[in-house]
Amino acid sequence: MARGSVNIDDYLEDKIKSYMKLNKITTKNKAINEIIKTFFEYEKIFYNISNIDNKLEKILSTVFLIKSLEEQTFSNLGFRENIDPKDDKYLNSFYDNIKKNKFKMWD
Repeated sequence: MARGSVNIDDYLEDKIKSYMKLNKITTKNKAINEIIKTFFEYEKIFYNISNIDNKLEKILSTVFLIKSLEEQTFSNLGFRENIDPKDDKYLNSFYDNIKKNKFKMWD
């Protein structure tokens, strides 16, 4: 176990003492170790929540893209047969507009 010395501000000292009373801990060393362990556990949880938030943002962007594409399709109602979608200037314009608005579909 590593040993070290740390200066603690008065308001943190009071918080540590109240933590010790609340959790019935007798030594300050044990209380500080528990606080640090808890911090690192919450740091992992925060990282996971951040990843979930990023994935949710991609899902919402995809849903918006699908909704916009449906609106575009129904507004045109011009279904042409045997046409390559890559050659459709209106569909390409639609995709360019979506990409210009920086939706996170194409990462």
